[in-house]
Amino acid sequence: MRIYAVADIHAKKEHLETICLIATRLKPDLMVIAGDITHYFHSKSTIAKLDRLDTPIVCIRGNSDFKKIEQSLENTSNIRLLGTSPHYFKGMAFVGANGTIPLPFASRICIREKQLLKNILPGINKDTILVAHPPPRGVCDRVGNKFCAGSQNLFDFINTTQPKMLLCGHIHEQAGMGFIQNTLVINCAINTIRAGAAIDIEKDLPPRVNFLQPKTGNAMESH
Repeated sequence: MRIYAVADIHAKKEHLETICLIATRLKPDLMVIAGDITHYFHSKSTIAKLDRLDTPIVCIRGNSDFKKIEQSLENTSNIRLLGTSPHYFKGMAFVGANGTIPLPFASRICIREKQLLKNILPGINKDTILVAHPPPRGVCDRVGNKFCAGSQNLFDFINTTQPKMLLCGHIHEQAGMGFIQNTLVINCAINTIRAGAAIDIEKDLPPRVNFLQPKTGNAMESH
């Protein structure tokens, strides 16, 4: 299965054009948007444009996505908001943690972050793909390449539960990948040099990850 993972669109015209180009060229089985689809406003036009793509989409809300966009998502035919219960696509389980609270030198998914992660726990196993907007603390989360701003509770949760993969964003300049033990962490934020990641998953093989270039959608590096 091929996944196109991206985050931090922020309703920007140039980002939407890049995403549509990549979706057309790559023909992924599924697009995963790890939050910040909108930028507080312009949600309906952004969601409508994404809904017109041929690719099925699953997503979560980030800090710039008001809760009211959930109603707009319910009216789409091609986009599904992930939640704490697993959503299965081609036999793979996707679980979502919606929201982000940016804090000085840190981020949290929500005010009751520990409770949210507790609610997610029953749906997590070694084959689950977890989608959250903030990165875990210490992995793809440095602001200005100086200090970590990820979620400590999310790091602890992944370190304990070891899902197959975490897809995240939020720290735009830290688009990239790393590991927490056996869990692959991919910050798929779109920025001036990266446009998300193409992830190819085959049974009994490690995922193949290609970070993509804006505008062209060409692979810029592989892992």
